[in-house]
Amino acid sequence: MKQIINKNTFSNIIKKLFPKKIGSSESADLFTFGLGEIKKSCKKLDAPWVSIQPSSLEEIGINELFSKIPENGISPKRVISGAVKKFFNGIPNWRSPELQYNICAPVNVTAQALMSLAQEYNIHNINNNFSGNCLLAENLVSGIMADLVGIERKKVKALFSFGGTASNLYAMKLAIHKTLPSAGKTGISSNIFMMITSGAHFSHKTAADWLGIGTDHLVVIESDNECRSIIKDAETKAQKIIENGGVIAGFLLNGGTLYDAAIDDIPGFISLRERLIQKYKLNYVPHIHLDSVIGWVWLMFNGYDFNKNPLKIPSEDLQKIQTQFNRVYQIRLADSWGVDFHKALGGCPTPCGLFVSNNGNELLLLSKSRRGVCDTHQLGGDWSIDDPSDITLETSRSAGPALAAIGSMLTMGMNGFRSFIANQLLATRIFRNKISKETAFLVGNPNSLGFNVMLVISPEYILGTQIQNWESFISLIENNEDLLNNLNNELKIFYNWCLKEEDNYTNLLGCSFSRSFIQTKSGKNISGLKYCMVSPHTDIKAIEKEVKKLNERFEKFQKSKLNEEKN
Repeated sequence: MKQIINKNTFSNIIKKLFPKKIGSSESADLFTFGLGEIKKSCKKLDAPWVSIQPSSLEEIGINELFSKIPENGISPKRVISGAVKKFFNGIPNWRSPELQYNICAPVNVTAQALMSLAQEYNIHNINNNFSGNCLLAENLVSGIMADLVGIERKKVKALFSFGGTASNLYAMKLAIHKTLPSAGKTGISSNIFMMITSGAHFSHKTAADWLGIGTDHLVVIESDNECRSIIKDAETKAQKIIENGGVIAGFLLNGGTLYDAAIDDIPGFISLRERLIQKYKLNYVPHIHLDSVIGWVWLMFNGYDFNKNPLKIPSEDLQKIQTQFNRVYQIRLADSWGVDFHKALGGCPTPCGLFVSNNGNELLLLSKSRRGVCDTHQLGGDWSIDDPSDITLETSRSAGPALAAIGSMLTMGMNGFRSFIANQLLATRIFRNKISKETAFLVGNPNSLGFNVMLVISPEYILGTQIQNWESFISLIENNEDLLNNLNNELKIFYNWCLKEEDNYTNLLGCSFSRSFIQTKSGKNISGLKYCMVSPHTDIKAIEKEVKKLNERFEKFQKSKLNEEKN
């Protein structure tokens, strides 16, 4: 075939950028080159943040390089080297034990390799025609999830999607179609409500917005001292809505919240649903979904002998683990739940989210063809054995997440995840104890059974009055809004001061700032420093270093304020 542009130029570009032979190493070579460029540019390779000298940008013309599409292509290595220097400064290193910034997962190298292989061949998990056998990986993960909750594999169907927001979207969508099967064509009626928890992630409101339910139709269930949803409050509010002609389409419950690792009483909410159905003779079954994108990992203790404790987990941590496992295992009674392998201890690159239906047949309620919503003939599904595109939110879906999840779970094994959880809980306990004894801060989530720690400035810093614990803190600020505002403001100023002091990412605090991790009974926000223990390398040395750094920063901050006041 005659080329319509310069043959030699075109051929050279194609050979370099689109190698036609299966197994060609060009991508791997460039990936290795990129890692080398990061390594050369960084001062400290195990640092919590990637720190690259910004002065190098002008010296080698990188800003000009990325200003527009060139007439002729640029060398791949020059583009990669420039991209590393221009864009990678300040990115977090989630594997570092000195980073506790958020709940993002350190990536398992096997998961990364499989994700990259899927991307190398641009595998689409749309149907068999696009995916080869890679849909089997998604089906295998479905089976593994079924095993973790003790349900027959053939009953469970899991779909990979982009994360927790997606699993909440799927849950709400199913809830809508259970109550109003024609909603796909006619739209949502104005009397549909969803019940969510006081500790719900903001993505619950995002889902209600995007689906047209409306955030005004989300009914918040109050929580107890453990941040678990109060069933009696849910019952009272649900009865009122039904008696006023409303429809309770479903409940989105806690399955391991970020700040408190709260897991709701699932059997209790199942019983509540039955009472509502019987009392009001409902002709639909409200959907029950667990937002367990973080808490699912405790399911890895299914089958563990807590009495013999073969991993020799400290008793204090083992008790917490057993409590969490017993609670999350009841997820088997719910209709659906979520998993994020790219969060916490899941070990996968983002995005790698999973929506799990405990009754896979219910997913047919989302079928585009069965509901007559649209015809997906362009995908060629007529010739495919398996065609999840008929029910999925996305049309284009990579096989990478399913393969990455398989890689993470198979290389870690049950005991690998169990040991990981135990290590993070031990580190969390040590960190909390040191904060309480050695700093001017208080632990703001002392009842949490997870590996996230919230810190607030002790009122002692402002009032000079000693505050012993979180309960005393709450009692003090509940009726003293000025004090709470001062503490919140002081904490934010301190955190901003730390960022400005260490603007080259070499010695930042490992934490992040949360404007509102909990509210008082009167609805006032309480701000906190957020420490998420996600690195598998977290140990006592790293904990001690962070506590020392926090103390030094706060002492220096206080001195700087005194100097400002003097001047």
